[in-house]
Amino acid sequence: MASSSPSGEQSDQRGRRLIGFLGVVLSIWGALHGYAYVRLVQDPVLPPEVTLVVVVAMAAGAVSVLLAFTRVLPPPWAGRVHRIAFTWLGSIFLIDVLLLMGDVLLLALRVTGVATTFDPLDLARGRAVMTVLIAIAAILTALRNGATPVPVRRVDVRPDAWPHSLDGLTIAVISDMHVAPGTEPAYVRDIVDRTNALDPDIIALCGDLVDGPVAALADAVSPLGDLRARLGTFAVTGNHEFFSDAAAWVAFLRQLGIDVLENDRRTVGVGDGTFDVAGVPDFMAGRFGSDNAPRLAEALDGRDVRHPVILLAHQPRQFDEAAALSVTLQVSGHTHGGQIWPFTLLVRLVDHRVAGLYRQGRSLLYVSRGVRYWGPPMRLGAPHELSFLTLRTT
Repeated sequence: MASSSPSGEQSDQRGRRLIGFLGVVLSIWGALHGYAYVRLVQDPVLPPEVTLVVVVAMAAGAVSVLLAFTRVLPPPWAGRVHRIAFTWLGSIFLIDVLLLMGDVLLLALRVTGVATTFDPLDLARGRAVMTVLIAIAAILTALRNGATPVPVRRVDVRPDAWPHSLDGLTIAVISDMHVAPGTEPAYVRDIVDRTNALDPDIIALCGDLVDGPVAALADAVSPLGDLRARLGTFAVTGNHEFFSDAAAWVAFLRQLGIDVLENDRRTVGVGDGTFDVAGVPDFMAGRFGSDNAPRLAEALDGRDVRHPVILLAHQPRQFDEAAALSVTLQVSGHTHGGQIWPFTLLVRLVDHRVAGLYRQGRSLLYVSRGVRYWGPPMRLGAPHELSFLTLRTT
C-alpha cells in the first residue's frame, strides 16, 4: 500500500487549519450580525417592511466585507467595494460595542429593580433608538476623523547619553500608510509634501505602507520616491507587506531610491556626529520563510558601540530584544494607537506599548499611531499622526 508523502500531509494539515480558521472567522462575523439583528430588529418588533430593509442592508454589508478580503475584484470596483465594506466593518463593530454597553447597563438596572418598572417592549424600542442615534454620531465622527489631513505630531526625545554633536537631529516617521485599491496618488503626494516641508534629517518608513501587489498599487505609491531627507530615507517591512509579496515591494521601493533595511544597518554622519540606522523585517516575517525572519543581532554585528543606534522595526513587540541589545532608540508603528475605541483596550492586551514614548533600561521606544488607517476609514479616540521626532541631549 502506498503511503502519503510528507509534503502531502503538510498540505493537508495547512488545508485543515485554513478551513478551521475560516470557520472561526465566519462564525464570529455571523455572531456580530446576529447580535445586532436580535437587539435592533427582533426585540423591538420592527414592522415587516422595516425588518426587510434592515436585513438586506446588513446582508449586503456582510457580503461586501467578505468580497473585499478575497481581493478578487478588479479596479475601479475594488476601491469602491473596499470603502463600503470597511465602513460597514467599523460600523457594525461600534454598533455591537454600544449594544453590549447597553446590555451591561440594563443588567445593572434589573439588579437594582429599576428596569422592572418599564414595559419590556418600550424598553427594547427605547434602547434600539438610543443605540442607533449614538452609533450614527460615533460613526460620522470616526469617518470625519479618518478623512482629515494627517496632523504633524512633534515630540522631543531624550535618549540616554545622546551626543551633543547630534542634538536636534530630526526624524520624520511615516508608518501604516496602508495604500490599497482605490487610494489616489494625490493622498500619497500630500504625505510626501507634508514630510518634505518638515525638512527632516532622516525619514523613517516603518512598515505597512501597502495592502496589495505592486502591479495594482505602483502608481499610487510612486510619489514616495520624491521624499527628501538630509541623511537619507530608510524603510522596513511590516506584516502587510508580507501579505502582498514583500520581496517585490522591497525591490520597488529601492527603485524609488528608498534604502530598505533587511537585517542590516547604515552608518550615517561623520566624526562625533556618527550614528547607525538599523532595520529588521516584521516580527512575524519568519512565518513567510526563515530567510525573512528578523535578526537584530545580525544587523548590529560589528558596529562601533561608541555610536548610538536608531532601529526601525514595525512592531513594538520587537523592542524587548532591542533593549537587551542596548539600542538607543527604536521607532515603530503597527498599533494605530488602537484606531477605534474601545479596540485600543484589546490592543493593550497584546502589548501595552500602544502609542508614544516608552523606556526600558537605557533604551527608548517611540510608537507612532500611523498616518492613515487600516480597514475601516475611521479614527475614534486614536488620532493619526505624521510623527516628527527631535532628539535632544539629556
